[in-house]
Amino acid sequence: MSTKQLFLRRICGLMFTAMILLFYSCIEGYLVDDWAFSSDVRNALLESPAAEDVEYLPSPDGSSVTISWPVVYGAGGYEFSLYIVDDPDNPIVVGDENEIVDGCSVQRSLQADTNYKIVVRTLGNEKYNNKSAESPTIKMFTTMVPTYAIIPDGSDITQWFATNPIPADSVNTELAYVLEPNGNYTMSGLVDFGKQKVTFRGDKIKRPKIVMGDGGRIATSAGIKIKFIEFDCSAVSGSSSNAALLLLSSTPDSEIKGTGDYYIVNDPIVIQSCEIYGVQRHLVYDNKVKYCLPTLLIDDCVVRLEATQAQPVIYFNQGFANDFTVKNSTFWNVGSKDNKYFVQYNSSGRPDRAGFVNGSVNFLNSTFYKVCYENQWANYSGFAGRSNVYWNMKENIFVDCGKGEVARRFLGGRSNQPTATFNLNTYWYDGAFPEKEKDYDTGTILQSDPQLKDPENGDFTVQGAEQLNVRTGDPRWLPEIPEIE
Repeated sequence: MSTKQLFLRRICGLMFTAMILLFYSCIEGYLVDDWAFSSDVRNALLESPAAEDVEYLPSPDGSSVTISWPVVYGAGGYEFSLYIVDDPDNPIVVGDENEIVDGCSVQRSLQADTNYKIVVRTLGNEKYNNKSAESPTIKMFTTMVPTYAIIPDGSDITQWFATNPIPADSVNTELAYVLEPNGNYTMSGLVDFGKQKVTFRGDKIKRPKIVMGDGGRIATSAGIKIKFIEFDCSAVSGSSSNAALLLLSSTPDSEIKGTGDYYIVNDPIVIQSCEIYGVQRHLVYDNKVKYCLPTLLIDDCVVRLEATQAQPVIYFNQGFANDFTVKNSTFWNVGSKDNKYFVQYNSSGRPDRAGFVNGSVNFLNSTFYKVCYENQWANYSGFAGRSNVYWNMKENIFVDCGKGEVARRFLGGRSNQPTATFNLNTYWYDGAFPEKEKDYDTGTILQSDPQLKDPENGDFTVQGAEQLNVRTGDPRWLPEIPEIE
């Protein structure tokens, strides 16, 4: 073949390829741009997308969701709204309400443990005399763990589980046991979930109440999330050595034994959005078993301590929590005794001894009143001074806590810890700012009285100007920020 013939063949090939691409691009443009909104649909009353065709896809980190639906041919767009409907009578709009969407998908922010309602209505197209759908499509979805069983109102939960034991074949599945809205319950004895991963929850708005008997305990050796429940622990006598709302099981499964002979509870242990009162001894206790909890989180809780024993609130006699966080919560003590520590670990507990690279202790946006008034705030000497442990104390309010040395004991007694971060904490002790806190808290400190409204009676509304200005402490005690219209 001559050079000229080869050149002509290549030119023809390129022209053919260009024609094919042009052909398909025309088809694609017709399908997407024209057919979607014009097509051959004329003079029609349109319908909204079918509910079963409306899809929602959360992002990998759970912070957002993409909601999509199929094309309605002949439409001029869509009217879209997303609502939080934890309280169906008072829906909360997410993003813009009745947003006009020129497309078939929308992205919105997403929250955990929340019920949502999607509303999509097809809009008409004047150009083709197509009318808007008369009614929208409504679809519900939730980010809560699906309910496995509902425990009837009025039940003794201990007896209910004796009659309805956890299935033996469900260990690899998280089971959600749910209490009825505004329900009233008792727990006469131990409920030990053992190695079963569990969500044990009430209703976010209409929270049920559990009155704990003297032997009432919740125990686990696996991940557990306790949420949206009010607990009355007043009958749980502090004279009992294992008196606690949450115990770690006395006989953990040997399969979870890991590095350093620690029993490693791989899934998080969480107490969230609970009101707990009458705690005479411990809130969390390891039951004198060598546990390591990779994650222990207390979030959005109000805990009234009524100590009758000088004991730690969070107590690991043999083990420790590798990452421990208290945030958006309030703790205070009205008991006859002073809490010995807020948190105590076994002195040998530290991340590398259980096979972890790093660990942390975190107090964030929380309020504490008369906790460890005459005693040390914390005791975890295994963590103290470690470069692989991170301490974060930010935007908290401490009034009459930790002998006026909260920051010192928070760091295990070590000053100038390079892995520690402090910011905008308030320390107020016996009516004054305790100067020693400045030797350990290396961030900006608010050295003024937060003026809690009536702390002796459980009203921690912040009235101090400095604290109000930067909005520190448990957010529930701060005024709402007015919406800008």
